[in-house]
Amino acid sequence: MQGLARQGLTGQNRGNGPASPPDHPLQAGLTPDSTLDGRGPLFDQIKRAVAGQILRGRWQAGQRLPNEAELSSLYGVSRQTVHKAIALLAREGFLVRRRRAGTFVATSRRDRFALPIEDIGDVVARDGRVYEFRIRDRKIFRNGEGIRWPDLPDGTPILTLECLHFSDGTPIQHERRLVNLDVVPEVVDESFDVVAPSRWLVDRVPWSSADHTVRAVNATAEMAALLGVEAGAACLSIRRQTMHLSRPVTLVHFLSVGDRFSLSGSSITDSATELNL
Repeated sequence: MQGLARQGLTGQNRGNGPASPPDHPLQAGLTPDSTLDGRGPLFDQIKRAVAGQILRGRWQAGQRLPNEAELSSLYGVSRQTVHKAIALLAREGFLVRRRRAGTFVATSRRDRFALPIEDIGDVVARDGRVYEFRIRDRKIFRNGEGIRWPDLPDGTPILTLECLHFSDGTPIQHERRLVNLDVVPEVVDESFDVVAPSRWLVDRVPWSSADHTVRAVNATAEMAALLGVEAGAACLSIRRQTMHLSRPVTLVHFLSVGDRFSLSGSSITDSATELNL
């Protein structure tokens, strides 16, 4: 068990941030993986290949992609095929296309999706309170061996995390999270000493969709003891799975104390028009 980690009122790491990404992958000497997976039409293969560069952090938020001619040469396909793949990724919010400037990795996907759930650190900070979290447990399993994630093949490596979230020292939310290590292998090396898992993942891993299930439940004796409430207290149970181009990224269950947590959301328009500036 680890001690409390405090993110302060901003819910973010106060240390030195990562260096700014290079403006152009090829000019910076970064050689993208040119391997295609051989599944389906070429434009779909290019789409997955480019998304993979972003997912693995080789092309970072705000970074300009090679132009269509360079990508065509890199992957050995026509410019028309590349153009279709890039257009699809732009419509899904992974890329931003700017006339005469080029195509860039989107810097903020949260602005392009209507999420009914905010990061708990942001919620606490907005209320003017101090956010803290505690990692209670972390393990690595193979799917089907002691753990079951229905949307993943058997044998897929999974990181499990159990986390408790606090507002001004009072527990407000319990979290059980599964992370697909085939998609986010670098998470194994993250200690989460300063940044909570949810914040770390949001800042580093793109996703294209999220499914939520929300239920009102009563706290079991075990959860009541962790959250500092009476057994049977009203709680909000939230199940969320995030996906990246049809690949599961995380599966998380939150249990929040009913009178210490609120849930809100808003509707936004289609992002396709915004991305084609």
